[in-house]
Amino acid sequence: MSSCACLLWALPTMAAAQATGAPTAEKTQQTFSVDDIIVQARRRDERLQDVPLAVSAVTAETIARANITSVMDLSNVAPSLTAVPGAGGSRALPTFAIRGLSQQELSSLADSSVSVYLGDVVAARTQGLNGAIFDIGSVEVLRGPQGTLFGRNTTGGAIIIRGNRPTNELEGAAAVTFGRFDTFNVEAMLNIPLGEKAAIRVAGIRLRDDGFVYDEILGRNINNTAQEAARVSVLLRPTEAIESLTVYDFYNEDDGGTPIFLYKINPNGTFNQPAARAARNYQPLETLLAQQQARGMFRVANGVPVYIKVRTHTLANTTSFEISDNITFKNILGYRKVSDDIADDIDGSSNSLHPQRRIDKSSQFSEEAQLLGSSDHLKWITGLYYFKERGHNQGRSAVGAIDPGLIEPTEPFDFAGTAYSNTNVKARNRSYAAFAQGTYNFSDDGTGFSVTAGIRYNKDRRAVTILNATRTACRFTLDLDNNPATPETLPPLADCRFDANKSFSEVTYNVSLEYRFDRDHLLYAAHRHGYRTGGYGARAATQAGLARTFSPETVDDIELGFKGDWRPGNMFLRTNLAGYYAKYKNIQRLLTDVTTIPNTTVTANAGGARIWGIEVEALFRPIASIELSANYAYTNAKYQDFADPFSGTDLSNAPFARAPRNTYTLGARYLVPMDQSNGDLSFGVSYYHIDDFNGNDSYVRGFTEVKGWHLVNLDAGWSNIAGSNFGLSLFVKNLTNEHYSYLLSNTNTLGYNSHSPGTPRTYGATARFHF
Repeated sequence: MSSCACLLWALPTMAAAQATGAPTAEKTQQTFSVDDIIVQARRRDERLQDVPLAVSAVTAETIARANITSVMDLSNVAPSLTAVPGAGGSRALPTFAIRGLSQQELSSLADSSVSVYLGDVVAARTQGLNGAIFDIGSVEVLRGPQGTLFGRNTTGGAIIIRGNRPTNELEGAAAVTFGRFDTFNVEAMLNIPLGEKAAIRVAGIRLRDDGFVYDEILGRNINNTAQEAARVSVLLRPTEAIESLTVYDFYNEDDGGTPIFLYKINPNGTFNQPAARAARNYQPLETLLAQQQARGMFRVANGVPVYIKVRTHTLANTTSFEISDNITFKNILGYRKVSDDIADDIDGSSNSLHPQRRIDKSSQFSEEAQLLGSSDHLKWITGLYYFKERGHNQGRSAVGAIDPGLIEPTEPFDFAGTAYSNTNVKARNRSYAAFAQGTYNFSDDGTGFSVTAGIRYNKDRRAVTILNATRTACRFTLDLDNNPATPETLPPLADCRFDANKSFSEVTYNVSLEYRFDRDHLLYAAHRHGYRTGGYGARAATQAGLARTFSPETVDDIELGFKGDWRPGNMFLRTNLAGYYAKYKNIQRLLTDVTTIPNTTVTANAGGARIWGIEVEALFRPIASIELSANYAYTNAKYQDFADPFSGTDLSNAPFARAPRNTYTLGARYLVPMDQSNGDLSFGVSYYHIDDFNGNDSYVRGFTEVKGWHLVNLDAGWSNIAGSNFGLSLFVKNLTNEHYSYLLSNTNTLGYNSHSPGTPRTYGATARFHF
């Protein structure tokens, strides 16, 4: 359902305000209504309706009712957000797009245009981010560039996931979910106050199901779920002026892989030629495609024991000190460690076309010092930021290996034979920044005109070591005699190493003019300049190609918005509207380098593009027992200058990747009128639609398009049944059993592409206990 479709009860809202450290009425002399949501979109606590930005706030109530268990599910409740499995990757490596901006490269040599934050700390790599969502206070989706307060790499926007903070009340909760595909999920939380100056909160979740895609060769489902996650939060308040929150998050996944099936073939592709098939002992792809279409997307015959193994550790500390009544110092420390081992069958067939194994290890450290101040008319923030990351990424594959028996071998990921190759990359990334932003209100009562201005200086340094190789030789040529006039040489394995480093810098800024008619109505106009740092292509076949960096991506946008709460009679209507126009330069895209043999995929820059669109979030409560909601996003993205740097082909008419023209969600909820002593009973329905879209940076007409889909979801819940501590909820997701799929691999030059199926109809029940 829409982020505005949640019930905004007075007690949960005030509890959420307390949980996120929101200012109390005693300290700020402002009051909150039952429809207020507190966000930190400008790095301080504010009402959602007071923020002059396009922000969606997905509350804990919405997450529970919509049975959202992964970050990818958020695309159904936040306009302009599209989430898909990583192209050429895995469901464990999600790709996020906001307002048509996304990043397809998965190595540490490039960064996403949509940053994901766990609390106040950015998660630089997406591994593990599609894991379990539990004990969440809220999720904020910030749309458009956020380069002043959230730094580089937010040209599309940011997703901020905030767990519940410890409170000063002893409480606990447990939930058990049973559902289709033998779903059995368990979640628990315990909050313990430790006197008046400390509290600890421990929460965890365990997810299990049998999956829904069956491999006829293996004789079992291949995409079962087995995930565990835990969070420990410790809050200390040694004095009234000091507060320190330490949060440790752990996530572990050891389950089935990404289900992939053969979707389409190119008769002229390399592996469709009779000589290539005979040399490799391949079955005709036409035959395999016909067999796959007869089976349907939920049954495959690949014979590949795919798997996902991901483990993450995240540690964060936010300490604030009130220097005076009007000035606060805040320090944010963050550390995150990620490791994964992921095996995929990229071709989705019984031919040994493209088995792949990813092995990633990375660690990051960040330090951010902020100084926040306020007076009668001015609120300001300034700070310094430091980020350091070390990553080692390996992509092991055997494209076009000889098939030993017309089906994949029992252990396909040993990659025997000469077709084996390894994209082996080590990266060392550093970032430094200084920033400041202030909002000045010209009136004494908070209405009338306000102006906001912010600026940030960013400096990034990227150092790389590339060791790409086959079993016997380097996978790229080197200029061993340091003479560009002579041909480059393929070195032996022992000499396969390329080192380089490059620095990038940019000043980003924002300015906005706001007019508040009264507490419930805000009109604003904003202009922002953002940037995403540059990097290196990991797969180029020559030293010259590896040394060629791709430039930073920059954006300049204008956003006009209106936020309004209306209360005609006893009714309530919320209308949040935003329209934007953005111009991008040097958009980063993962393209195919056709100048080398074999062809490789390399990140390069498109010359320029423009994107404009509108976004609507609405909530209507005609009577106390009925809520109607809607969100809608229209995205119009077009390249203005895009020449393929390798082939010279004009790609200006190519559609953007992962940028559907229309997406919307409609929702309705009925709250059964009943005495509060008997609890709360409600029934909800939502309808989600997404248009067709291009699923790959390298567009191929008739080959990379993804067909849109429609989802109908139902839920019913009764909390505090008959005044008890128990609750029960029922859910059905994808009621009509819509069959839809995501593009996983665009390998049309080899002769095929592959898709991964979306989730079919699921249903279940959750029993909850809270004290």
